[in-house]
Amino acid sequence: MEPIRSRANARLKAARKLQAKRNRLTAGLFLAEGEDIVEEALAAGILPAESFLAAGRPPDAALAARLERGGPVHLVADDLLAELGSLGHPARVIAVFRIGDLPARAGGDLGVHLHRVIDPGNVGTVVRAAGALGPAFLSLSPGCSDPLSGKGVRASMGAVFRVAVDHGEAPPEGLRRVALVPAAERSLWQVDLRSPTVFVVGAERHGLPEELVSSADEVAAIPQAAGAESLNAAAAATVALYEAVRQRAAPG
Repeated sequence: MEPIRSRANARLKAARKLQAKRNRLTAGLFLAEGEDIVEEALAAGILPAESFLAAGRPPDAALAARLERGGPVHLVADDLLAELGSLGHPARVIAVFRIGDLPARAGGDLGVHLHRVIDPGNVGTVVRAAGALGPAFLSLSPGCSDPLSGKGVRASMGAVFRVAVDHGEAPPEGLRRVALVPAAERSLWQVDLRSPTVFVVGAERHGLPEELVSSADEVAAIPQAAGAESLNAAAAATVALYEAVRQRAAPG
C-alpha cells in the first residue's frame, strides 16, 4: 500500500476537519488517537469508519488487521499523521469513529450531570470515572466542553466507547438529585446514595446556579482539610461516584 504523502489528500483533509466540534456534529464522526484508546473501542465492539496508520512506524500487525474489519485503512507519512493528531509524541494510529455507534443511555441508576464545565480534560476525566466506578452515565449541560474533542477522548482513556453521554439543560428526571456545593452544611458521607442518584456538579470557579441547587433533593459537600482549595469538577465527581459505589457495596 502506497502511503499518503500529500497534505492535500482528500481523506486527510476530511479527517482534519473533525478537529472542530461543528464539523464533528455535521459529519457525525470524531477522531481517536493512540493504540490504547483505539483498542478500547474495539474491545467495546465498535469498529472505525476509517483508520490512518503511521507509515514509518506502523502499529502491531494484529491491531492493523482488526482495524480492517471496519472502514478503509490508510498508511500516512509520519509527519502528516502527526498533524492530524494532537499528542506531543505523535500516535501510530488515528481512527475515525461514528458518533452514532457510541452507547446511548437506557435507564441507569447512577450518573453525573455537569453544568458548564468547559475544560475538556475535566469532562473526559469524568467520563473515565463513570466507566471505572459505574456503570454510570454522564449528562452535560449546554456550554460544557465536548467529550469527543481530542483532549476529551484522551482524558477518558477510551471510556467514551463504554459510557453513555446525554445532553440537557437540567439533570435527567427520575433520579434523586444530589448537588455538590463546597459550602453545604451536610457532608456527602451523611447522604444515603443507595437509591437511583445523579450528582450535579458545577465548574470550579462558578459552581452551580441557584436554580439547580434549589431544585436538588440533597445539597452536600465533600469534606476537605481546613483551608484547602475546592476540588475541581472531575475530582469532585470521582469522589462522589466512589462514595455511591462504596455505600452500595457495603453489607446491609
